[in-house]
Amino acid sequence: MPDRPLRPLGVQAVEDLVRDCWVRAAGPAGRRPDRNLPVVVLLGRHGSGKTTVLRHLSRRASTSPQAGHDFAAGTLRPHEVAARLAFRLSLTSRGLHFPRLIHGLVAVDPDLLLDVNSPDRARRQLDKRMREARQRSAGLIPDALSEGVGLLNDLGIIPLPGAGLLAALLLRGLGPRLLNAASRSGLEWYGTGGAQAPLDALVALNERSRSEDPADQDGVDRLLCEAFLADLRAAYHRRLGAAPDRNCLVVLDNIDQGGGSRFLALLLEVRESLARKEGGGCDPLLTVASASSARAVPGPFDPGPAGLRIRDPHQASYEDWRAGIPQSPADSSWWWYAVRLSDLTAGQVSRLAEAIAPRLPEATPLVHRLTYGHPWSVLRMQQAAARMIDRPDADVRLRGILDSGPVANGAADTGPGTPPPTLRQEALRYLLQDMEADQLAGLVTCAASRDMESAVNSPLLADFSPRIRETLLEETAQRLWLVPQLAEDAGTRGGRGSHYLPTTGQAAHPNPLPDSLVLQPWLWLLLLRELADRPAGGPYPDWDTAHQRLHAWHADRKGHLPNAYYHRLSLGQVEEVVARLESSLHTLPTEAWLYELYAITAAPMREPVDVSVSASHRADLLARELAPDAFRHHRALALLVTSLWLAVDPRNRLPNARPELNFTISASFRDLAWHTDDANSAVLRSEAARYEAHTG
Repeated sequence: MPDRPLRPLGVQAVEDLVRDCWVRAAGPAGRRPDRNLPVVVLLGRHGSGKTTVLRHLSRRASTSPQAGHDFAAGTLRPHEVAARLAFRLSLTSRGLHFPRLIHGLVAVDPDLLLDVNSPDRARRQLDKRMREARQRSAGLIPDALSEGVGLLNDLGIIPLPGAGLLAALLLRGLGPRLLNAASRSGLEWYGTGGAQAPLDALVALNERSRSEDPADQDGVDRLLCEAFLADLRAAYHRRLGAAPDRNCLVVLDNIDQGGGSRFLALLLEVRESLARKEGGGCDPLLTVASASSARAVPGPFDPGPAGLRIRDPHQASYEDWRAGIPQSPADSSWWWYAVRLSDLTAGQVSRLAEAIAPRLPEATPLVHRLTYGHPWSVLRMQQAAARMIDRPDADVRLRGILDSGPVANGAADTGPGTPPPTLRQEALRYLLQDMEADQLAGLVTCAASRDMESAVNSPLLADFSPRIRETLLEETAQRLWLVPQLAEDAGTRGGRGSHYLPTTGQAAHPNPLPDSLVLQPWLWLLLLRELADRPAGGPYPDWDTAHQRLHAWHADRKGHLPNAYYHRLSLGQVEEVVARLESSLHTLPTEAWLYELYAITAAPMREPVDVSVSASHRADLLARELAPDAFRHHRALALLVTSLWLAVDPRNRLPNARPELNFTISASFRDLAWHTDDANSAVLRSEAARYEAHTG
């Protein structure tokens, strides 16, 4: 993602969690230095700043043993990842030594072909290669080590050639005494099982490393990962008198790619095995990983669509993780601790804007309400807004910001003669960059629905394969794009109705909306534009077909009236919507009527923005065109419906300090209040005042 400030915004809670796990010193309540350590997984959508947070944590730990790896760089086997982490850990000022792992790496060197038909000869060949590795380590250091360090980045190691070279690099810098001691302890470890002599065990390891049998390959990975953790345990145990005050920190980016989850799952199995065999508590390895999908984390289970218990940063702590561990764990899933990265608040969006352009903070309400604080999208939007904010026609240009050209150096490559993507097209490609074409088409169709459960339970996806219909809800949840319905007040307009309206009691609406998960509003907006662009008669439902299917499905179900009229409005049937609201104004309690009004007018509009016409004038035009009878007989209500319908899109609420639609909405409420009884009139006047507070 684009460059961001050195210290990411809004990550203090994550820092506190990691630091609490990182520090080994005994603390309150007799905290043990070798206490169990979770695998902390930072979950976030594409562009949520996961890599930036990991880099920040890595920099904070730079004075202690720390290492990293990015699984998006390619697929490595678990023991290859362990070797690269060991190399990075050995480079710190308190460099750790890995004698057990070194011996294993020499044994599995692809260039080492042992004579398995002659055990004595094989042992001599292996012993000779070990001596060569020790000798090679001294000769290779000036060139190979500098080359290896040059291949390092903040998070990991770009693959280095050959297990033999890695072994030699890990041996570098050891004096003769330490070298002999390391060699002895590393070799003896392979004979601790008692069934084979150490050299024979390594010869067998060499033979298994050449096998294509998955069981043999898994056995090699497991043994070398066990050697890696055993070396770490031994390194900290040797320093028991002056033990390091920090655990090793390993940051692993994109574990949902390149075998990352497999590596961590194996490491946890090995951790439990070593703890049983050696005792002495947990190894000193604190792992902080990142992923864009909940699928990367095997547990703990949660009954929601994502299938995973995920904590928000303000909930996350070592104690919270410990409290969630079952008394008798059935598997290793309890080690995992998933924490969702927060989106940016409006204040944080404003702080970022200050670093880009002097007047850009003025656009913060628009940027934040469009993106809901998604970091990558915020920066893209701010960079685009910076080109418009100082122009005389800034408000007009900002209304069309999503259809503006790409920001400088931010456009995706396009072929000759192909126009560059608009900002909304670029954003959608980035956010759903690895989604299958059929899944994306299904998700675009689902944008017609208020919530995802209605989308997948209705006939909306009848044109799609059973696999898409059965898995799309779970897929979207695992990608972290489902959120609870937003209870927003009149200042921002909302999807569920204003939070101050009652949902229980005599004044509540008889058919309140279910508490179903919805698409995150920014993604929902981008998907809606794709749906609006679909031609009629194509392979997938276009705008009208999608909303007609949903309207028919809701209309046949008891208690679904607000959703049925929601889809009528999306189809442009303003006349019918106004007729319903005019009738219910006289039969429902006024608070319940307001709930229904907001629930219906949260419907999306096929073309929400017209930069050539002011939003208030367009509200008048829509009422005249789409509801001529209502405009003649119930003008205030017709204008209220079309104004609230337009106000769903933040781009129609410019300028931010005094949104023009607020005056029309407020005046319409007051006109309605004038023609109703005293009890209803007071509630409607109070509602009008909520909008007057934002008219400047």
